[in-house]
Amino acid sequence: MEAMRNLLLILLLFSAIYAVEIVDYYGAGCPHCARTAEMFSTLKNEYNFTLVEKEVRSDPANLEEMFAVYRQFGQDPNTGGIPTVVIDNKTMIVGEMTEDKWRQLLDDCSAGKCPAGMFTQETLYSGGVTPNQDVLKNLTIWGLVAAAIVDSINPCTIAIMAMLLGMVLISDGRKKMLVSGLLFISIVFVCYLTMGFGILKVMDNPALTNIFYILTTFGMLVIAALEIRAYFDYKPGFMAIEMPNFLRPHAKTVIEKATSLPGIAAAALFCSLFLLPCSSGPYLAVLAIIAKGATAEYIGYLILYNIIFILPMLIVTLAIYFGYTTVENVGEAKDRYIRQIHLVSGIILFLLFVYMAHAMLNLF
Repeated sequence: MEAMRNLLLILLLFSAIYAVEIVDYYGAGCPHCARTAEMFSTLKNEYNFTLVEKEVRSDPANLEEMFAVYRQFGQDPNTGGIPTVVIDNKTMIVGEMTEDKWRQLLDDCSAGKCPAGMFTQETLYSGGVTPNQDVLKNLTIWGLVAAAIVDSINPCTIAIMAMLLGMVLISDGRKKMLVSGLLFISIVFVCYLTMGFGILKVMDNPALTNIFYILTTFGMLVIAALEIRAYFDYKPGFMAIEMPNFLRPHAKTVIEKATSLPGIAAAALFCSLFLLPCSSGPYLAVLAIIAKGATAEYIGYLILYNIIFILPMLIVTLAIYFGYTTVENVGEAKDRYIRQIHLVSGIILFLLFVYMAHAMLNLF
């Protein structure tokens, strides 16, 4: 009898020592999280585990901790979602699972045999370890290209380039025009890239990133509506992706005074700030996507965006230099097709809104 008692005591001590530790990262209002919490409440009566629940939607510290756990498991924080459950710091479960799989997992973990890695309902005990669908990484590429195309063909960019090239061509000839155009484009590229890095630095906070992403997503819907409306009722100015009317005289004055390479450099710096208001919608959308969906890749993404952004300016400059078109033809083409440009931009931005909203529903 004494030996039996000792054996039971040892078993109890063994069970206590090997109690499973569970950390549940959840979001208030998330139905998958609520069902997972209910599952734990049911299983608590049958399994020996400690449960720590951490809300991530309203607590930036918990959200950052969850991101750190993803990185610890060698995963991009944006490849998952909520609930994210970590067991014995060895197994990470992303999303909701059936009761049968939870029982099988807790049986293995109670025996000290937790599977190592990141799993979903589909991958646990299915012979593979794959992360949850990387919605935002796909969105980063497609959204970036779409927004950059819209930004690159916006009318105010074309108008400023035509004005600059025309002034230099008349006063200093074709060769000086080419050098001036390339200098202007290079400085705009560097300025835009720097501004992008600066905004991302400000957004380097999980809570701010979420707010920025949500606001930008709905901002895309508003801008898309304004762009499509401009096709049917076009009026130059601020109600679309164009330079506001009150800024246009200032931009013209700066361009007209750019009579030397240093002057052109100064004009490029000044006009970079002018270009930002009229093209901020697509650029902010890309920055929101990058902040939410990319980590170390963001440098490459920003460079790619800005290459696409300056490409039409480069094409126009080279086409005029080699005699394929004239400054007058560029200006006339811009005026002739300005409604169509706004329509195409609106359609692309609306599709970008749908894509961003879909990702938001899946990841928040």
